[in-house]
Amino acid sequence: MKKLSLAIAAVIVGFVMASCNSVSPVETIKKATDEFFAQAETKIQAVTSGEEFMQAFAEMNEARDEFMEKTFADYLDEEGNVKGFTEEEWNDLQSYMFDRATAYNKIEGAKAGEFMEPVVADYENAINALCEGFGNVDQEAFENLTLDFDKAETALRLFADYDNVPTALQERAQAAEAKLEELLKQLAQ
Repeated sequence: MKKLSLAIAAVIVGFVMASCNSVSPVETIKKATDEFFAQAETKIQAVTSGEEFMQAFAEMNEARDEFMEKTFADYLDEEGNVKGFTEEEWNDLQSYMFDRATAYNKIEGAKAGEFMEPVVADYENAINALCEGFGNVDQEAFENLTLDFDKAETALRLFADYDNVPTALQERAQAAEAKLEELLKQLAQ
């Protein structure tokens, strides 16, 4: 009888411990989100070139979609609507995931800046040289300046699909483009 009582007590303790250790879906998703973005941050920080960065960026977009599908697969109804969360839980979860994604985007944007800044500087310099050379150098020298511009523009095109360009770099590139537009107007006359 004593053994039976101990066995029953052990089972009850097991159930109590299991219920104490059960983690809510919100906490499970938050933990998965942290792990996903921590791995992504490690990967993006290890990148050493613009080409490698753009590859990592493309892979991250795919991985993010897969992560969302996997993570919420058990919480979608037949129509694709999220189920199983109170409004408060859902709002908390969305806010948490948004904040975590924003933190990752800052790291990714800073890494992009490392590779884009010299490319934008070359682009600016090439446009400035074209503008200064227009009407002041012979045809051959101007063609060489045009070739330099083509190289700079091609290098910048590598980042054409990147949508998290640091604001300062974006403004510099746009200012250079505006300067180029003015030069093109002069050439058209």
